[in-house]
Order: sequence, then structure tokens, then C-alpha cells
Amino acid sequence: EENKTPLLEVKDLKKWFPAKSSPFSKEKVFIKAVDGVSFTLNAGETLGVVGESGCGKSTMGRSVLRLLEPTDGQVLFEGKDYTALKSSELAKSRSDLQIIFQDPSASLDPRMTVGEIIGEALDIHNLCPNKKDRTDRIKELLGRVGLNTEHANRYPHEFSGGQQQRVGIARALAVN
Repeated sequence: EENKTPLLEVKDLKKWFPAKSSPFSKEKVFIKAVDGVSFTLNAGETLGVVGESGCGKSTMGRSVLRLLEPTDGQVLFEGKDYTALKSSELAKSRSDLQIIFQDPSASLDPRMTVGEIIGEALDIHNLCPNKKDRTDRIKELLGRVGLNTEHANRYPHEFSGGQQQRVGIARALAVN
């Protein structure tokens, strides 16, 4: 029987930031960056989020991942309430959800080689028991995203924007 649990379910997500209020008013003022967003994403589906600059797309994504703490709402990943996780549980679940930034050059450290960038994710989550496994996994990930294994020794600025995006995808795939 097919699993009916959605991969990701977001219910009435809100992220409000406190704003400066008038010194004459006791009322708190908020900037409602995300206000009541809901969606369901099943395995194999893709969701595109489109909107003008500053409308809250990135804030929504960061709130789903709890890189920003949501003001209200619920995020369920494989049926597990991601918004209810304590910080220690959240740290263990970090590898479940990964972000791939729209502007890849801003998310790739220019002082690190592509191999080091991808390997960093493997190191943080202790996914490779030794150096050979780590090197093999980096090469496998580069191949999966259509880059050559020798690209591991190059720096981000040596790649086109599309290739940099592939590096970001390889880094996200590194943690399975």
C-alpha cells in the first residue's frame, strides 16, 4: 500500500517581526513577513514559490526549516511535527531538510574548493567513516549533479551560475 503521509505539510505558517511603534502608542506593531501560508507537498512533487522581491519567500523557507523561529503555525515533515522539536531534537533532524539558495554564489564560501564545500556537510553529520569514503562520496555526488570529479579541486568562482547551483544541490544531497 502506498504511503499517504505527505512529505511536507505547512499549516497556517506565520512569521512576524516586531516593528518600531510610536512612542505615543502602547500597541505593538508587527511586520507580517509571512502570514498564514499553508501547502502540502507529497514525495516526488516540486513546489515553486513566486513573488516580488521582499514578499516573504525566503522568510517562509527559513521558517519552514526553523532557521527563523515561526511566530505561529505548524510544519510537519513525514508526519513529524517539526515546529514542536526541542533544540536538541532539531539538531538531529537538520539533515532531513536542506535549503538550496536561489543565488548559489552567495551560499558558497569562495575560500573553499567545491570538494571542501560538499565534504563539509558530510563532516558535520559524520556520514563518512574515513577519508577514502569521504572522497568517493564527494565524487559520486559531483557525478549525480552532472559535474566532473576533477571539479572537486576548483573554487566556486571558476564555475558558471548553473554549475554553482549544481554544487549547492550536491551539498544538499550529501546528507541523503
